[in-house]
Amino acid sequence: MHVIDRLKIYFFHKNRSHNWHGLSHKMQGWSSLEEQKIRFKAIANGVDFANKRVLDLGCGLGELYDYLSKEKRLGFYLGMDQHWSFLRQAKARIGSTQCRFQYADISRARLPKMDIIIASGSLNYRSRQPDYLEHMIARMYNAATEAVIFNLLNSQTFSQPKLLQPYHKEFVMEYCKTLTPNVVVIDDYSTNDFTIVLKKTPQ
Repeated sequence: MHVIDRLKIYFFHKNRSHNWHGLSHKMQGWSSLEEQKIRFKAIANGVDFANKRVLDLGCGLGELYDYLSKEKRLGFYLGMDQHWSFLRQAKARIGSTQCRFQYADISRARLPKMDIIIASGSLNYRSRQPDYLEHMIARMYNAATEAVIFNLLNSQTFSQPKLLQPYHKEFVMEYCKTLTPNVVVIDDYSTNDFTIVLKKTPQ
């Protein structure tokens, strides 16, 4: 992602952190706690997370770890984000040895091999790179050993503010099928959002 696009995202969250201090969902850009939770639920139901190594790209305050670890016993969780303030809060709040946080530009960082790789909300930001979404999906798929899960805003229902980029569900599905035939779409939880699961065929 271009540095200007990254800076726009950084200042967006910095301003929200100032204006909505103490309201974690607002600081991270979610419209409500309920919207955040229904997206987490769709992810949790997408694959079996029991004893899996999980990479969360754009982890924010690490609240997806909270949700998944209550639902499943994770093997290990690594959260990556470019916002130091979010990571500091996540590290201070979560003391598990099975959980780690790392500062990184997720669009460029080397992605470690993990069983399941997630991007919840972090692929919705607008990029001047035309193939940014496809590039990110491919990187996630290549680094995952079992599955990739991500959610996107639906272009058929979501109005387009300048910072966010909604997508056409069928277009994204068709691209994902060039990587694997094992593609599942979950779209029954929100009018503005859909989740895609890519499962890798065991070697």
